[in-house]
Amino acid sequence: MNLWLRVFAPFAAGYYLSYLLRNVNAIIAPELTRELGVSAADLGLLTAAYLLAFGAFQLPLGILLDRYGPRRVEASLLLIAAAGCALFAFGADLGQLALARGLIGLGVSACLMASFKAFSAWFPIERQASLNSAVMAPGFRSSARLRSTRR
Repeated sequence: MNLWLRVFAPFAAGYYLSYLLRNVNAIIAPELTRELGVSAADLGLLTAAYLLAFGAFQLPLGILLDRYGPRRVEASLLLIAAAGCALFAFGADLGQLALARGLIGLGVSACLMASFKAFSAWFPIERQASLNSAVMAPGFRSSARLRSTRR
């Protein structure tokens, strides 16, 4: 199997998922408000829970990536993100939704840095800039797509 497909594609898909999950509150806000009575302040709390867990895990993440490698760390954290998504889907109150968003933020916190670490291990230095920008491009594209759906 091609090295590009074996290494690049899974990490790019993980980052794309991370970007989608970061922006999903904006898309489902009307449903959350209607179904669960979530206010604008509550939506802010859900977004903050995601970003707080995401940001707080960055320092331990670097240590884990160096010690265990990007493949193991990202795979493990994506399982946490999946659990957070399931909890969010079945969440019935604000506490459960906030916990779920925190788990999702923690779970996708490695998606970008793990890809950079994997690329540095598997590809020559001359390819690093193009690979790093290529993995980020789908995220930016999804952000533009999400903004257009909100209008």
